[in-house]
Amino acid sequence: MQIVEWYDELARLTDSPVVRLNRAVAVGEADGPRAGLAALAALDDSLPRHAAVAAYLHERAGDLATAARLYTEAAHKAPNLAERDHLTRQAARLNTRRRR
Repeated sequence: MQIVEWYDELARLTDSPVVRLNRAVAVGEADGPRAGLAALAALDDSLPRHAAVAAYLHERAGDLATAARLYTEAAHKAPNLAERDHLTRQAARLNTRRRR
């Protein structure tokens, strides 16, 4: 909860999209993935890494099909090769897990 409060303070000071996305993750950690998804829903989905955050939260919520799709979407939007490869591996991991 304390971390969410710190992100609230940072958001008031900077209004940074990175802070807002990180706050959604913090809410998801503090109050559960559904709460994190609700916080994320209030943000513009064109923000960089929005799909990656949504994928992570959906995975934590147990919605593996949606998480895999969003990891793939995030990989296509990734600004560098390392990030793209990581997100592609995350999608593949979930797709393999779902097929078992």
